[in-house]
Amino acid sequence: MTKSDTTKAQMMRAAVQQFTRLGFEGAALRDIARAAGVNIGLIRYHFGSKADVYRDTLAYLAAPYNNTCLAALHRAQATGDAEQILASWLLAPITDWEDDTVANGVETLCFLNKMGYEAPELTRDVYESHYAYAWQEWQEALRGFFPGMAEADWLWCLTCLRGMYFNIIAHNEFTLWELPAIRRREAAIRRLAHDTLALLRTYEA
Repeated sequence: MTKSDTTKAQMMRAAVQQFTRLGFEGAALRDIARAAGVNIGLIRYHFGSKADVYRDTLAYLAAPYNNTCLAALHRAQATGDAEQILASWLLAPITDWEDDTVANGVETLCFLNKMGYEAPELTRDVYESHYAYAWQEWQEALRGFFPGMAEADWLWCLTCLRGMYFNIIAHNEFTLWELPAIRRREAAIRRLAHDTLALLRTYEA
């Protein structure tokens, strides 16, 4: 990695921290610059506007996130077990993450969670171009176990799962809520996967 790449990664790491804690509107370029130990001019040189910093950082994290989750998914698919398929996707960023140049897996999940509260025009294009295909592959792998389930019921269950999952993940010092961390997070996620499967089965035709 060149010095320029290292500096850019340093700025993106600061951006993840500031955007996750303060949101897009609350985070200022000067705060990102201060956290990264650089001047604002250097951030503008590498990225441009604050929105560009946000989207470029979000796009950069897509590769490690997708690669980590999809590798875990493909291993789980070989078992033919729906609970393994569900749990593997949820756990992979915590247990299998390797590249923490910009953020580790938990920090990335907290950033993605905060993304859900931002204006769609800020995030939609990056999500659709960088994240949607992997998310869709996971959904199809799991949905295959419930072919008769109505689309509305499926989406409702996914919404419930997302909310519970990010509540488990985001209870730490990195989140804006500053709630105490769940000490047995992996066990909690495995239980969430188990209970979600039980809920999904109640909707089987």
